[in-house]
Amino acid sequence: DLNALPADLPVVRMVEPGIVSGMVEYVTHAVLHLHRDMPQYRRQQQRAEWQPRQAKLAADRRVGVLGLGSLGQAVLAQMKAMGFDCAGWSRSQHHIDGVQCHAGSEGLADFLAGTEILICLLPLTEATRGFLNKKLFEQLPKGAGLVHVGRGPQLVDVDLLAALDTGQIGDAILDVTDPEPLTPEHPFWSHAHIALTPHIASMTHPLSAARVVLDNLRRFDRNEPMVGLVDRLRGY
Repeated sequence: DLNALPADLPVVRMVEPGIVSGMVEYVTHAVLHLHRDMPQYRRQQQRAEWQPRQAKLAADRRVGVLGLGSLGQAVLAQMKAMGFDCAGWSRSQHHIDGVQCHAGSEGLADFLAGTEILICLLPLTEATRGFLNKKLFEQLPKGAGLVHVGRGPQLVDVDLLAALDTGQIGDAILDVTDPEPLTPEHPFWSHAHIALTPHIASMTHPLSAARVVLDNLRRFDRNEPMVGLVDRLRGY
């Protein structure tokens, strides 16, 4: 709760190389997993079925990222390097070479309509709570994949389950949930079209994080701009 802190106290996010590289690695793995139909092959293996599927070229697959902060842009740079058709959406307009950028509520529908693999990297605010819901899923192409690495409360669980049951969402890879961990009886644990990881996509690395903290303390002492400064009005 930022209101519980003195108004003149700067608050910063932890922005360190290990967090960025870890997120890029995780999302790359997840996107390739969905792109190459690995969830379907896993289900076929469990049924002892040998059934090759026609692979799709990366250039013919649209990957869309919700959230164009430092993590979102790093992920998109990797997706571009791999040849994917890339798009991004954020609250405010961005311009990124090689990425079709959309912004605001007026740009969301067009962004979703062409996105075959959706990656959520949004910050958690009151505006993004419940953002991944029935209305959003219905605007994606049928069978789209979801990679959720934002925050658990952004996902409406029952809406995802319903979308998976109808095939509107083909498969989902979730690194964040609400609550964490899920209760033992939660249907996500055993769902054939959901892969779960325990919030490990991006971890803070102690040594590199310590260097970032020391650098920000020095910047604070010298009245210099701090890295990762939080905008209190936006909440991130």
